[in-house]
Amino acid sequence: MKAAFLSLALLCSVFAWGQDRFVLKEKKKAKIPFLFVHNLIIIPVQVNGYAMNFLLDTGVKETMIFGETLKSIDSAVFVNKFQGLGKDEGLDGYLSVNNNVNIAGVYEDTDQPIYILKNAHIDISTRIGVEINGIMGSRFFSDHLVEMDFLKHRVTIYQKEEHPKGLAKMQRIPLDILNSRPYISIAFNQDSAAIEGRALIDMGNSDALMLIPSKLNNFAIKPPFIDDYIGQGFNGEIYGKRNRIKSLELGPFTMHYPLVAYPELSSTQHATFVNERIGSVGNELLRRFKVIFDYPNNVVYLVKNRNFDKFYYLNMSGLEIIHDGIKYEKEEVPVYLKKDGGTEIRMDNRVQYRFVLKNMYKIATVRTNSPAAMVGLKPDDKVLKINGRSASSYTLEAIHTLFKSEEGKEIRFKIERAGQELDYTFFLKDPLPFNSK
Repeated sequence: MKAAFLSLALLCSVFAWGQDRFVLKEKKKAKIPFLFVHNLIIIPVQVNGYAMNFLLDTGVKETMIFGETLKSIDSAVFVNKFQGLGKDEGLDGYLSVNNNVNIAGVYEDTDQPIYILKNAHIDISTRIGVEINGIMGSRFFSDHLVEMDFLKHRVTIYQKEEHPKGLAKMQRIPLDILNSRPYISIAFNQDSAAIEGRALIDMGNSDALMLIPSKLNNFAIKPPFIDDYIGQGFNGEIYGKRNRIKSLELGPFTMHYPLVAYPELSSTQHATFVNERIGSVGNELLRRFKVIFDYPNNVVYLVKNRNFDKFYYLNMSGLEIIHDGIKYEKEEVPVYLKKDGGTEIRMDNRVQYRFVLKNMYKIATVRTNSPAAMVGLKPDDKVLKINGRSASSYTLEAIHTLFKSEEGKEIRFKIERAGQELDYTFFLKDPLPFNSK
């Protein structure tokens, strides 16, 4: 899976809020660690004293909480409809006001409006293996310089009078802040002529680049391409095509052979796009830089990091693996005898047992004509073993990494289907070798 969640084109809120915003509780900059899982940024947030995990997303205007955490909100006063990518109807958001939002104890908003999303079809947690309770949008970025360090997995928030170290050596690129979201000019080349336009900087998108075919004049997706699951938006699952393009230009930077997702027309019918927008850039591209957002001055600063020249790898298995609950598993624990002086000696081959909770996984989708499809793996197959190891010993992130590791790598699966255990073997194959002709 390349995009766990795509957050795009929300309707504008009908309310205009006051000037109360996030405030740094320290006199100087604050550093907040984040989880970086499946190219998505997850930060610790407390809402009215309840600890939660939020997706940090520049592609969203409002702060949102998913319905399972309704107990933390008791003041819903208004219902709004949110629309974005996907084939289904939009999401109903129940507005709650006067909420205290505290991030890592250092960044606080004492009067934040929050929308509660009661619809159930947004399912980020099972697709990335980490519980996600909500989405933190533009309010996080609106009043301070915010630095994203994708190597250290750390976000730094600066006091308004502070200047980040090394800022003068970074590339300064203009932003358009439209409806509280950041847009940047891009140009891409899949043949000989460059196509230019405006792209949303969308940290809720784990792809490198998404292009909207209906916004591109006289444009055809160049083969080779594949039909694929792209991600999940506010209007449900998103399907479309993927290919590679020759190059992408972002300010003075040129990225070669990035992967591109193209949502199908039925997945864009509910979305509203700003003028001249042709797509979005996501975290697979952003993670190749250190990024500093300066919304107050309509600027983003970029400098390459060591990931810049890395190849854009695709999931070469064709499998979408998701979390499928937890179970108790018996683990062997060697028995040791501690002698005088603290030395531990293994007691022959004797073991004790303990029971621990382990993750369970299943196959959500299988891409047509992929290596996994060709050998007969199917959706809803329960994954028991991968390459001889219990599937529960893997994290979802480790499974995703394995599927992008190297072309030709052997992958062995033991699955359960209708009560029967079956073994499958396939070899990773990149379906999108770049055609330079």
